[in-house]
Amino acid sequence: MRAETIARVAAHQAKPLVIRGGLARTFGGLVGFLAALFLCLGLYLLRDAFTHPLDAQAAGVLFAALCITLAVILFYYLVKPRHGQRA
Repeated sequence: MRAETIARVAAHQAKPLVIRGGLARTFGGLVGFLAALFLCLGLYLLRDAFTHPLDAQAAGVLFAALCITLAVILFYYLVKPRHGQRA
């Protein structure tokens, strides 16, 4: 039984841990929070522009669209698997 335990521990993965980690696993929580923050900010600014259309300025609407677009791009890169990885 002791030999089986030693043989099982000695088996290594094909890729080192540094390569398997990747940016999405390392910074995924931070990027997800930042993307959610951008999405909420963009939706808040857009909702404010729709509730008060006479007071809304073009720069506010453009900034809201930029925030929502940036959030969608960040979510896409979190969800999309890399070219070399297989699930």
